[in-house]
Amino acid sequence: MSEQKRVDAEVLFCILKSQHHVEEVLTGFMELGISGASILESKGMAQILTEQVPIFAGFRSLFAGEGSDSQLIVSVIKTDLVEDAIDLIEEICGDFVVPGSGIMFTLPVCRVAGLIRNI
Repeated sequence: MSEQKRVDAEVLFCILKSQHHVEEVLTGFMELGISGASILESKGMAQILTEQVPIFAGFRSLFAGEGSDSQLIVSVIKTDLVEDAIDLIEEICGDFVVPGSGIMFTLPVCRVAGLIRNI
């Protein structure tokens, strides 16, 4: 059984429609002391439907943010750094009020295994 430990952390999910913000967010994370994140290319449901399901192709213009692929940033962050990370992302990317501009949320992390360093 792998070694697991209880942590005071949250996992931050940030879906960015603008790819050019990713490097700036990651640099900002390093400055905050957040040393790990994974970046995944992603597509939203509307993009998949309008590209691959012919019946939805005509509705392409109705979906906010439809078009290019998104970047998903996932990072396990100490709870006391979460607000700073959110503030940083909003400073760089805006507050996601515009539909289709991005999504950001956190979830509590109860246990973790496999991180190189302690969170």
